[in-house]
Amino acid sequence: MAESEILGESATQYPLSYRQRDPTGLARSPHNVIPLVLRIKGELAIDSLKGALDDVVERQEALRTRMHYSETDGSVGYQEVLPPLPVPLTVHDITAPSEASRDAFAIELLTRMNEESMPFSVQPSLRASLYRFDDRDAALTLHMHHLFSDGWSADILRREIAACYKARVTGIPHTLPTPVPYREFAAWEQEFLGSEKAAAARRYWRDRLAGAQVFTMPADRAHGPDTRAPRTAMGNFSIDSDGFAKVSASAAESRCSVWHVFLAAFMVLAERVTGSCDITLFTSNSGRLDPKFYDTIGFFVNPVPVRLEFGDCTTYRDLMLLARKANLDARRYQLPFVAVSEVAPDLMGGAADPGSADPLAADPQALMPVFNYINSPLAQDDTGFATSVEPVVTPEELPNSLVRGGFIWTFVVVPSGEFRCGIEYEPDALDASTVDRWGSDFIDLVLAIADRPDQAWKEPHS
Repeated sequence: MAESEILGESATQYPLSYRQRDPTGLARSPHNVIPLVLRIKGELAIDSLKGALDDVVERQEALRTRMHYSETDGSVGYQEVLPPLPVPLTVHDITAPSEASRDAFAIELLTRMNEESMPFSVQPSLRASLYRFDDRDAALTLHMHHLFSDGWSADILRREIAACYKARVTGIPHTLPTPVPYREFAAWEQEFLGSEKAAAARRYWRDRLAGAQVFTMPADRAHGPDTRAPRTAMGNFSIDSDGFAKVSASAAESRCSVWHVFLAAFMVLAERVTGSCDITLFTSNSGRLDPKFYDTIGFFVNPVPVRLEFGDCTTYRDLMLLARKANLDARRYQLPFVAVSEVAPDLMGGAADPGSADPLAADPQALMPVFNYINSPLAQDDTGFATSVEPVVTPEELPNSLVRGGFIWTFVVVPSGEFRCGIEYEPDALDASTVDRWGSDFIDLVLAIADRPDQAWKEPHS
């Protein structure tokens, strides 16, 4: 397909957003999926559930959008919005007599889904299966391709399924807000990037990132595609719900969030590992720069650099407050990452090559940590449509091996209130003992910051 054929816009063809542009092919990978398993207890009308899934696809255009890319350049293409499509819902009757066996089956479902693939060309980009243990106990699996959704979108999906289901069962119309179509996001981006607000953001990032390079940690050995194991590995670390409640309360006393505590803890860890007090971390945010997209399912999540210069900080609390200011500034001056990289071309240094098949691993001796913070799912009041509807969680975070050469730190607060830190890494680059040391030190630092916020973060002469 020639580039001239896929540029422009027609009645059903719309430009790609920056997040949909995919020069490496990673975003289009069949393994780039978002799996979700819901445990449903109580009476369930399957026809109404099927209708609710169809209602969501009708409301949310991203789930019925076909992507077209140039054969030679994945950054060029267009979106084609299709008419409403029915969602395939398969129903399986499962023999599992005990509650424990049903719980184990639901966890195994989620574990298997983490390994399954879904081509981005499949339409609609929502697949569902219902596994019935009996008339009042079931597990619902939901699969979306990440090219059309993100973590925020998964919460929207749960809320909309619940509202549409209840509307069908009761006959009372739901009161969900009408979502702005995702196709309008690309046009909004272009208009925004030409605004004075975007110009001010470019000036901010040009000044803020002057002389900065993204932070890396030392590998245990040189690594790359030739030495790579078939799968990534995962280190799991956690704080129980009572302990994490204390972390949250302590952060609030400083008018900070737990995310600021995480960044403060990582600053200390980074200085211990590398000796540097000037680090620029690769984080992510919702990418929904305009609130009008808050109710839209789509691929919005956006990489955001956060520069932390903390040599003048004395206490843990100072680190938290520095993290808060850095994050507020990054939010105030949000831009698509491609626009940030244009004004800070040296930011990635030798740590990454966005145009390669291994975009996070250009330097065989370095590891660029990437941070992902996942909040708890929506409250039951928003997402319940039976006696009980709860997301299934695995006992530990699982690696997905999608991004090879990466070093991904995922922070998750599960519905029970437990905090989890999962560190996904390449075994040819790091020993498990190194990951265990860094992860354990990070957890200890989070607890220390919460318990003793006014303690000096760095020991004298250390």
